[in-house]
Amino acid sequence: MKKILFLVLSLMISVSSAEAKQFIVTVENNTKAPVDWEAFVTRSGGSVVEQYDFIDGALLELSDEQAERLKNNRAKGLTIEEDIPVQWLNEKKTSVRDLKDMYGAAAPKIKVPAGRPVAAETSQPSRGPFDELYEYYKPKGEYPWNIIRMDLNEVWKLTQGQGVRVAVVDSGINYNHPDLKPNYAGGMNCVKESNPPLDDNGHGTHVAGIIAGAFNNSGIIGIAPKASLYSVKVIRRDGYGKHSEILKGIEWCVKNNMHIMNMSLGVGEGYEAVNKAVRAAVAHNITVVCAAGNESEKKIIDPARIPETIAVTASDPNDQFAYFSNSGKETDFIAPGMFIYSTFKNGYQFHEGTSMACPHIAGMAALAYALGYRTPDQIRTVLRASAVKLGRMAAAKQGYGLPLGSRLAQYYRGTLR
Repeated sequence: MKKILFLVLSLMISVSSAEAKQFIVTVENNTKAPVDWEAFVTRSGGSVVEQYDFIDGALLELSDEQAERLKNNRAKGLTIEEDIPVQWLNEKKTSVRDLKDMYGAAAPKIKVPAGRPVAAETSQPSRGPFDELYEYYKPKGEYPWNIIRMDLNEVWKLTQGQGVRVAVVDSGINYNHPDLKPNYAGGMNCVKESNPPLDDNGHGTHVAGIIAGAFNNSGIIGIAPKASLYSVKVIRRDGYGKHSEILKGIEWCVKNNMHIMNMSLGVGEGYEAVNKAVRAAVAHNITVVCAAGNESEKKIIDPARIPETIAVTASDPNDQFAYFSNSGKETDFIAPGMFIYSTFKNGYQFHEGTSMACPHIAGMAALAYALGYRTPDQIRTVLRASAVKLGRMAAAKQGYGLPLGSRLAQYYRGTLR
């Protein structure tokens, strides 16, 4: 009889477990005390997996019936979203044939003066989507084209980002890479907390190199080459991640007092918990820089769409709008996003996307922070003043334009005209 009862109970538990799903629930809480989530689920059932006090939210395990009951609870400001894996990375993949169709036989050439000489990189890059264009864009005694375009030499005389904490909320960072190791300062693996936040995808490492690749004569250098990099791994090898992992990563940034947060990731509208978390980060004085998206749409993706963030679109080496970049009224700035040569898992690669444009502005934000502009509003203001318009391109495509290091230095010195 006991065995039969045990089997029946086991079956009931397994069915209940199979039916249970995880949901992120947030509410409006006007008190200073954290929400009592155990009491909150008493009526509807379910269980609390983890709490996010910085946004008055929690990850709850519920059946569909319990979730529906919770929706009918009508708690003030309640949102409820199933915590399913989402493809967060939206880096653009274009074939060389496509590029040649766009630009003809010759690839576009950068039309700005050469930057400070550096020794040519000696190691071979890992295979990437633009190998056939490698000879056009590989640094030959100068910085990569995108670094030259940002016109950084004057601001580098003032600062290279020392003392600024920049979180790369992404697939992790290869912190053993020789161009990143000098600036790597720590982080967290939000996908599997027992593991280090090492990049097994490559995307986060590419982003990190654009922000703060160290100056070591390798042929690449970051916008803020002495800023401190923090790897906040929220994305798996395949580019997918859960909302709960993104929330955990943003919460880590808040608790660890990050100054700048780069989010070269995004999804469509409607993911309110992530947007709430981003707003909370900004309220905690973190400047959040986000990619506009790569769907060639007149619509900015979340979380770049929300006004608290700095939304970045992409340009090509001829100062034209990148064909893949999204655009919209929420656009704040534009930055190089095509043929970007940077660090990767095992060496270096060319990549393109607003994912690559975004860290240019995060790096500029780090330089601004190092110069004493500490709040998100102050940083936005100084970057606007430092920006130049790219031709007659519509504001929806470029926002205030492309911030330049020379103009940032002039603004700081009080000589900007």
